[in-house]
Amino acid sequence: MPSGARPVLLAVLVLLACTGCGLFSEGTVISSAPMTEEEGQPAVQSSPTPTATFAGAPLPDDAIVIGALMATTGFLADYDEPALVAAQNRIDALNEAGGLLGRPVVLRHFDSHTEMSSMHRGAEQLLLDGVDLVLMTCDAVFAQPALNALESSGTLVISPCGTDDIWISGELGERVFSLGTPVSTEAEILVSLVAERGLTDATVIIDQTSTEAVAVCEAFEQGFAGRISGLYRYQPTDPGLLEPILSGLAGSSTEAIVFCGTRLVAPEILAPIRGAGIVQPIFASSTMDGDHWLGHVPGVGDFTMLSYASVYTDSPDPSPEVRQLLADYFAVTGHRARDGRAVTGHDAVEAYVRAVERAGTTDPAVVAVQMERFDAEDLVAGPVTFGSRVHAAIGRPMRVITIQDPYARFERIVGP
Repeated sequence: MPSGARPVLLAVLVLLACTGCGLFSEGTVISSAPMTEEEGQPAVQSSPTPTATFAGAPLPDDAIVIGALMATTGFLADYDEPALVAAQNRIDALNEAGGLLGRPVVLRHFDSHTEMSSMHRGAEQLLLDGVDLVLMTCDAVFAQPALNALESSGTLVISPCGTDDIWISGELGERVFSLGTPVSTEAEILVSLVAERGLTDATVIIDQTSTEAVAVCEAFEQGFAGRISGLYRYQPTDPGLLEPILSGLAGSSTEAIVFCGTRLVAPEILAPIRGAGIVQPIFASSTMDGDHWLGHVPGVGDFTMLSYASVYTDSPDPSPEVRQLLADYFAVTGHRARDGRAVTGHDAVEAYVRAVERAGTTDPAVVAVQMERFDAEDLVAGPVTFGSRVHAAIGRPMRVITIQDPYARFERIVGP
């Protein structure tokens, strides 16, 4: 992944003191650094009159404290911020209903600014705040310094959107979970989508700016029973890599293109492919979910991608719970979620709430055991099963989104 984040602002955090106004509501502590948005997304404003406070601001004596070590600036904000908004919305609803175990729930947010150096310090600050749960950034590499700092404390950690298979086994910590769909599951679903179309020859194209995208395509390559007639890797810093892709596709008899990449880089690859008259169906992982990139790829044609939820207003998700969650997201931010990953933030908090209620305590060891007992637990993004050696949502169904120029549309829900 490329980097490029704003300097870390550790001296002052901002307590937004008006419930329901701005991006975050009462009880949230968030860095004052401005948010970054993808092209085509309107800027999201925080409270117009935030009240500045130092890290470690006083909390209610009986509060359950959820810390969030997630990025709202830098490239990881594209993944972390939507989940963080949905998590806050679930916490707000929880407090309106009386809290958890009769106690108020407060969110402490430390913006990592997508800087590795911030992660360890952020974890230490959250520990000083006495957090009961830490919501962790989606990226396992960036999470590692924080997980190292948290390990000896026994803190419960949930990544709303961690997708690397390393989240599955508990290798990152015996009390570390993820509500993201692992790349191995996404790859398995992509294999099934290509196979059910009767396509037995595929060309794989990897945008190397995303470690998640790279992992999905590498897993696809291993799981595909047909022939991989071409494998190409692309870096936007080396546009000379495009010509071999175009000439290779033009000279092959491949039946399908499997593309693993980011919405930012994809037009550099996909627009020339379609412009060259290469019309084979394209299959993509959830890293391509969203529609604001479509205008940069004229004639995108036969295109299928995976998603956690359909965010498209003219093709709404079939789940009433998803639709309500997305409506709440819009009410808070003023724009629709850029992709379906926002639902994982809600599910991360919801999973914690259910485990705490069953445990009757916030003791992280007891709550972790309750999470490991989840068996097809019906959350908004779909049923989740955990176990002593399964700490991520393997096997969870996903949405299939297809492109009908110039719109993205929900097609169906499919499992691996």
